[in-house]
Amino acid sequence: MADPQEKYQVEIDVSDPSEQRSLRAWLERVPGVRVEQTAVPPGAGEQGAADVLAVLAGSSGVLAVAIRTLPEFIRSRRSNVTVTVKTDQGKEYTLHAENLNELPSFIEKMLDA
Repeated sequence: MADPQEKYQVEIDVSDPSEQRSLRAWLERVPGVRVEQTAVPPGAGEQGAADVLAVLAGSSGVLAVAIRTLPEFIRSRRSNVTVTVKTDQGKEYTLHAENLNELPSFIEKMLDA
């Protein structure tokens, strides 16, 4: 259950489900961030539910710090993973090794709600 003071939230999905536990531990190292694993119902034509990480914070600045750690996480993986960040306003961005330099502009757009 989300704390009412944690009013900033994004969902983060990693392309390789075996990396989800590592990503959760990675994000939980950021002070002021809480990470919950949540099930997402299947979309049209899909079977089974998928799990995503809900990242919760009390301020947009703390949430931005957590998101800024994602390039380092991606670089530290042995396999080529992608990480998708979704806001509750419907904004979505997928990070992969080739577009990590675009992260600052994404964070600015994401938090400009």
